[in-house]
Amino acid sequence: MWRLPDDDSQPVITAAEQIHSAHRMCHLKLPKTAILFFMSKGPEYLTERYAVAELPEPFPCFLRRRPVWQMNDWPICFLFGGSGAPQAADSVETLAALGVKNIIAVGMFGAFSADVQPGEIVVPHKAFVEEGTSLHYYESIEAAQPDPTLHRLLMDTLQKRDLSIVSTDAVYRQTFRKEQLWRERGAVGVDMETSAVFSVSQCLGLRAAALLMASDLHPSSPDAPKWQWLMTADMRYDLTEQALAAAKAVCYEGD
Repeated sequence: MWRLPDDDSQPVITAAEQIHSAHRMCHLKLPKTAILFFMSKGPEYLTERYAVAELPEPFPCFLRRRPVWQMNDWPICFLFGGSGAPQAADSVETLAALGVKNIIAVGMFGAFSADVQPGEIVVPHKAFVEEGTSLHYYESIEAAQPDPTLHRLLMDTLQKRDLSIVSTDAVYRQTFRKEQLWRERGAVGVDMETSAVFSVSQCLGLRAAALLMASDLHPSSPDAPKWQWLMTADMRYDLTEQALAAAKAVCYEGD
């Protein structure tokens, strides 16, 4: 627990202050719906195949400013969200400060359950918190959930399974024993960002849901076949198309 009970003092710096800091002023105006990629190739795919415009200023987050694009024919923006929970939270906070209301997080997870096959896309209904960022927003949090309405919209639009995952900070501490305990709690895989996207979005009053693809299958024991990376470019492109369809469904919802 790092969020102090009854701490009503203000943050030393906020996302709203950061985007208008002394060394720059931000004039970006973003639409209400954002696709936040936590993998490579997604933004590149959209810029190559769709009518989009790179906005005239970079995304003014605290960690690693980056380009942000907007679809020409849809009120949808998209960008790379970073790597790991701290950058994910930074991106969510910055999107909120720029007026975004709906976030579709798109990324990959390592599957450690035989119930999931590499390349399968899931819409997680729960992300167990094993990252530290969420503990700065809540005094206690075991798992984070997506916005229920947005989650249901993605489920109805894409017809994917809603399974549980885990989000962790420690790539090299996903031990065999720990993954067995995760399986026993119903989780099928692990990533690094989803629980932070859910928890921070809920704290800020944003709607967030996630669309994740199993990029690899972890061995269940030391004597099982070794871990292999199985994600291909075509798999990334398929996931990106699914994310765009979900974002368009959000836009239709607002009509």
